[in-house]
Amino acid sequence: MKSNFHVFTILAILAILTLTGCYRQLEVINVENFSEVTIGLKGLRSNLDVKIYNPNLYPIELNETQITLRVRDVEAGYVSLSEIVKIGARDTATIRLHVITREGAIAEILKNDVFNFLKGAEVPFSASGVVSGKSWGVKIEVPLEHSQNISLRN
Repeated sequence: MKSNFHVFTILAILAILTLTGCYRQLEVINVENFSEVTIGLKGLRSNLDVKIYNPNLYPIELNETQITLRVRDVEAGYVSLSEIVKIGARDTATIRLHVITREGAIAEILKNDVFNFLKGAEVPFSASGVVSGKSWGVKIEVPLEHSQNISLRN
């Protein structure tokens, strides 16, 4: 009985080592521009759709983000995953990220750049960080970078 348990344990460890050793980085195929942008008293809200390809022979589940929204030197807000996304083996999926500015960020941005705002210039927003998840108990991170100019005038 003990020898069966040991054999099973060794096989499980070898399988995990084989799968993690064959891991290939997920590929960001495309990042759409910020969509459904709304600007109001509570700040800016938007969506960001990202198409990701999983080149691995096993599925991967993406479940959180560590992405910061910035305007020049101002940390303006956060980008979060709208739902857990499972990407199948050698499959492509589009994940939807929610973009939200922190309270007071728009006022700070306008204060720092009031003359450009009065001229109607667009504001350079950028999102950078990682989308992370797991597969077979191994943490996986996908780096993400996106920049876009957005008009704060509606």
